[in-house]
Amino acid sequence: MEFTMQCGGLPVGSYRAEFIGAEPYRENVDKYGEAVSLKWRVLDGEHAGSETTRICSMKLTPKTALGKFAVAIKGGAIETGERFSFTSYVGVRGSLLVEATDNGGSRVSVFMRDAQPAQAMPQAQPPVAQPQPAAQPQQAAQQSIESF
Repeated sequence: MEFTMQCGGLPVGSYRAEFIGAEPYRENVDKYGEAVSLKWRVLDGEHAGSETTRICSMKLTPKTALGKFAVAIKGGAIETGERFSFTSYVGVRGSLLVEATDNGGSRVSVFMRDAQPAQAMPQAQPPVAQPQPAAQPQQAAQQSIESF
């Protein structure tokens, strides 16, 4: 029998992808604690349709991987005390950076959400002409001319 060595995920590189969800990750709970698996689907190119993940601890803070991915997926800051649900962001598209892991696999290291289209600014109303006070005739300056 012959086999071909494969990496444990997408090859290292950059991909266009769509966020498809988050679910509890139950492997190695005794060793590492509770975790969550964030999932994306590659949109185009040679690996279109492939899925990739990032496993993070369940702790959501500005400094944890989960917190950084949440901010990236949301596309903005998450305030202290604010509730956040990954479910609300299923379908968000952006760019993924996949890096190699020490065990020969790969994992998502960065997600950058596509820029959100700018919302149209309300049309400015033309200024309304204000009635102007009637012009006062200017009095002619009187000058005396002296003849020499």
